Amino acid sequence: MSVFIKLVENRPPKEYAKARTPDISYDDAVEGNSEISYQYDVLPSGALRILRVTRGQEAVIHSVYAPGLWFRVEGLCRGTTE
Repeated sequence: MSVFIKLVENRPPKEYAKARTPDISYDDAVEGNSEISYQYDVLPSGALRILRVTRGQEAVIHSVYAPGLWFRVEGLCRGTTE
């Protein structure tokens, strides 16, 4: 399952005239014979961690987003990190 991140709109008023930064989507894919999927978990600090998962291998941290940067996330949650 893919992971979709809704970003917080935190721009000064004059910046609203410009195009906004798009939300972020990590889409599952196939590379060669390997299926790659993305999952997420939320650290105790509130940081959002995106994990790249390849079948038969350990998950790899792909990206980390600060607590104040993201508003909502949809997709497959890896579970708690506590």
